[in-house]
Amino acid sequence: MLPAVLSVVLAAASPSAAPEITVEAERLTEQQIEAKARDFIRDVLPIPAYGQYARWTQPVCPKVAGIADVYAAMVETRVRAAATAAGVPLAPPGCRTNLSITFSEDARVTAGIIARRKPRLVAKLDGLQQDRLFNAALPVRWWHVSEPTDDNGLPATSATVLMTTQTFGGQSLAESLPINPDTIMTGSYNSSLIDTNLKIGVTGAVVLVDIPLATGKPLDAVADYVALVALAPAKLPPELPGVPSILGLFGSNGGAAALTGWDKAYLAALYRIQLNRNANRQRGQLVGAIKASFAPD
Repeated sequence: MLPAVLSVVLAAASPSAAPEITVEAERLTEQQIEAKARDFIRDVLPIPAYGQYARWTQPVCPKVAGIADVYAAMVETRVRAAATAAGVPLAPPGCRTNLSITFSEDARVTAGIIARRKPRLVAKLDGLQQDRLFNAALPVRWWHVSEPTDDNGLPATSATVLMTTQTFGGQSLAESLPINPDTIMTGSYNSSLIDTNLKIGVTGAVVLVDIPLATGKPLDAVADYVALVALAPAKLPPELPGVPSILGLFGSNGGAAALTGWDKAYLAALYRIQLNRNANRQRGQLVGAIKASFAPD
């Protein structure tokens, strides 16, 4: 099935017959790297969840469906390889699936079916996210399920429940602090001005590959694209970064055919930043980590 719709390009050449190739690359200054890193995360990062950027905090268990087993294994292998390189926790074979990767003849229809059968999976997506997920013509579409926890990994509690049962100076917390129905509280506390006492962890994700719209792209390239958007929550669709990236695969210029140095630096940086910090601080940490990855040895 797959060879007819996704072209896997193989090239063989004799080393002795290969022409001499000269590669020229611009050496970027630290300031240029920092500027490009800021642009990259601005183009890719989605709106923060609960004021922070989420990432997988539990072992990822990917499962690929919709294509022959041999090709599914190829895709899973590349996803696991990208995760390992970035320091993403991985579950062993035989685990319970929490990252579902499906190749579909019509991904829009498949997304709608999943949403109707399991509405909880899309309940927290806003109107724009749902519109793009169910209606846009995208070669790859995805969404993540994230949950807030305290510093000890315990589920966060809705403020409307916690605050009405606790008092401060004889006054209900609900009366003394400004809250709204979406406010989240935890049972942990410290005096830090930067620690939010809250961590946003990805607990599940769905990635759908639209076979007709992905036709003509190498399977390895599609797998790397899937790996990046599955392991690092991203805008749907992401804006095309101004640096070499697999995210340009379906753009007018074709983009890279594999995860680039920028993609790998971004993934690794995401899994090094502190979770219990607000989005502004996390963006700063991301820029710093990406910049450091390009520093000369």
